[in-house]
Amino acid sequence: MPSEATKIREAIIERLTGQDWLPVNGFRRQVRPQLQEDELPALLVVIADELETPEDEANMGQPRFVNEVTIGISYCIGFMPPEQLDEELDKATNGIRKWLLQDPTFVRGIDPSKAFDDPERYPLFEAVTKVRRGRVFPQEGASYFAEGRIELTFVFRTSYDPDIDDVLEHVVITAKPAGAGPGTPAIGLKIDIPTT
Repeated sequence: MPSEATKIREAIIERLTGQDWLPVNGFRRQVRPQLQEDELPALLVVIADELETPEDEANMGQPRFVNEVTIGISYCIGFMPPEQLDEELDKATNGIRKWLLQDPTFVRGIDPSKAFDDPERYPLFEAVTKVRRGRVFPQEGASYFAEGRIELTFVFRTSYDPDIDDVLEHVVITAKPAGAGPGTPAIGLKIDIPTT
């Protein structure tokens, strides 16, 4: 089963695939190998970073975390004058950002029309907490080349419930009244828990 970060990355690729305003020769999910000239324009969508911090107090109950995952989107173009590269990058990165953040199927809450056990009922993430844009104009190579970058940071929660092989069937409680002497008998109680 893919991680939540991978699901978000794949949802981004699904929404950007085949858009007329975003011409690409293909999508890549990894930075390597290096792009070649015949692959331009190209779009890279990668998991840049993921951080889990405790949701409540650390080490209290099963591990529960608030996750921050950063997805990096890189749009690479070339073979144009530098001024045109800058204009095209601005148009593409602004379009990508608006397309994703204005898509109600991507940025949504719980879908009450779906069943409780349907994964499509719940959103991929709770919030987008940061959007960062930038441009890179490498100085090396035979022709002009440029890269527009967008980093989107998403927040969601994860919980690591313990794997328990057996079922809890009985609880046995033994207690003595407070201040009781050493000869005071203990009070015993056994609670049977239904397993069906």
